[in-house]
Amino acid sequence: MIELKEIGVRFSGRDVLKDISVVFKPGEIIGLVAPNGTGKSTLMNVMMNYVSPQTGQVIFNNGLGYTSKKNEVKIHQLISMMPDQSDLYNYLSGREHLKIYSSMWNSNKQLIDQTIAALDMGSYINKKTGTYSLGMRQRLCFAMQIVSDTQMMLMDEVMNGLDPTQVEIISRILEKKKSEGKTIIVASHLLENLEKYADRIFFFKNGELELVSDLSPGFEQKELTTIRIEELPDAVSKLLCKEFPELDIQTLPNQVTLINVQGATSQQLTRVVAYLQEHSVTEFNLGKVSLLDLYSMYYQKA
Repeated sequence: MIELKEIGVRFSGRDVLKDISVVFKPGEIIGLVAPNGTGKSTLMNVMMNYVSPQTGQVIFNNGLGYTSKKNEVKIHQLISMMPDQSDLYNYLSGREHLKIYSSMWNSNKQLIDQTIAALDMGSYINKKTGTYSLGMRQRLCFAMQIVSDTQMMLMDEVMNGLDPTQVEIISRILEKKKSEGKTIIVASHLLENLEKYADRIFFFKNGELELVSDLSPGFEQKELTTIRIEELPDAVSKLLCKEFPELDIQTLPNQVTLINVQGATSQQLTRVVAYLQEHSVTEFNLGKVSLLDLYSMYYQKA
């Protein structure tokens, strides 16, 4: 468990983190979503005590906090942060890196071979990392954190540089770690696959966290709330708003039109669908607002 209590960080007179209070629980995957440079990495650095907040405190299991060096050593046996590619030693092999991380956290050595197999790294794991591609280096960084086997894991941009197959593999590993009771926090500006495995997703803006399900009720429950239309002609959009003034209809900066039908009756839905078809709009989806749509709504506002 990680509890943030009124965390505040200011750099050059600007609030990077503003009175953030939230609890991250065991067996939970948290997504932190925001463009680069908005404070995601700073928040993780505060949790690791690499950055000291001006206000507030971070509390771990049984009330443990960063109140002494002794406590910091105890906490860092419970929590790890995925290394950056720049932290790799080009003259060491991938396997040697995994052995180092396993030894640092005194984890089960069997995890090394299990993780190599799960990430399909066997063909290159014994080669020096200086020969690795960006995708191979990224997989190694992820593998290093997995073999640490800490109760809490922080991952900053874990999916960067990975192809769809590797993204899917890592997603499955994250879900497995969640089932083991780990607390996993994934910060990213890439939305692919995030909503499939994250239990809660927060948007990060102006130094504050906002739960996505508060922005779009029903999002995390996968409710059918929205008719989604790509590139709806302006003329039809205006007619639609006039015909159905009771519905919330908006066109996003990505040119997707959303019709909020949460709570609408079956008769209302039938009328809307019939109206779209009458105006030659046949390509639309009834589902929920996607994370990409919400991202566009939230970050493209004035």
